[in-house]
Amino acid sequence: FIHNMNHKGLEIDHFIMNLPAMAPEFLDAFRGWNFKIKSYPDGSTLQQRPIVHLHCFGEKAKCSDEVARVETQVLRRCETALGFPGCLSSEEKREKNDVRIRVVRDVGPRKNMLCVSFILPVEVAKVKKIVLIKTNENGKRERGEENVPESQKLKKSILN
Repeated sequence: FIHNMNHKGLEIDHFIMNLPAMAPEFLDAFRGWNFKIKSYPDGSTLQQRPIVHLHCFGEKAKCSDEVARVETQVLRRCETALGFPGCLSSEEKREKNDVRIRVVRDVGPRKNMLCVSFILPVEVAKVKKIVLIKTNENGKRERGEENVPESQKLKKSILN
C-alpha cells in the first residue's frame, strides 16, 4: 500500500500508523522511498519528506533518568525496521528529522502507549525494499525471500 502510493507519485505529507503492538515493524514499507522534489516559481526546490506518526507500546520509565533509555529502545526498533541504524536515535539525527516522543496513555503497570513522530529520514531511500510477495513464472503470486533481513524473518513467518 505505502509502496504503491509512492510509486504513483502521490503527494503525501503525513502517515499515521496506529497499530501499537506492531507499528514499528511495519516501517520497513518505507525502505527505498522515492523522495519527490517540489519546484517553486522562483526556481527554488524542496525535497518532500513525509512526517510519520507511529503509535507503539514502550516500557514505562520508573524515573526521569530512565526516559532517555526507553526512548532509545523505541527509536532503535524503528531504525531496525527502516533498515538504517542511527537514522533517528543519534542527537544530530533527532534534531534533523524532528524526532518527538510523547506518552499517549498509561496502558499497564509497566507499559505506556507512545507516539513517535519524525520526518522520514533521507537515508531510507538507499535501503533495498523488502519483497514478501512475488509473481512466479506461471503468473501466480507467492511469498518471496528476496531481500528479507534476519530481523524480518519473524514477521514473514507470521504472514505464512
